Amino acid sequence: MRSRYSAFAVGDAKYLLRTWHPSGRPRTLDLDPALAWTRLAVLDTQAGGLFDATGTVRFRAVYVQDGQRGVLAETSRFVRQDGLWAYLGPVD
Repeated sequence: MRSRYSAFAVGDAKYLLRTWHPSGRPRTLDLDPALAWTRLAVLDTQAGGLFDATGTVRFRAVYVQDGQRGVLAETSRFVRQDGLWAYLGPVD
């Protein structure tokens, strides 16, 4: 989760696509350079440990766009694929 947030913060779309599970990964990802990610707070995790195949992360990410502060809050699902964690999407 933290590495994906960092990728958003520095505009690394290739990393984000690479760590997105194929079942929901978009073909391309255009990041808005005017959006500045400023803070990440991981609020809760479920599973996702060394011997787990799945996990969830509840977080709040703060951003600034056009001088306005915003917050993205999500509980994200992850799955271990070929030994690496892949983002599945938000919990419904």
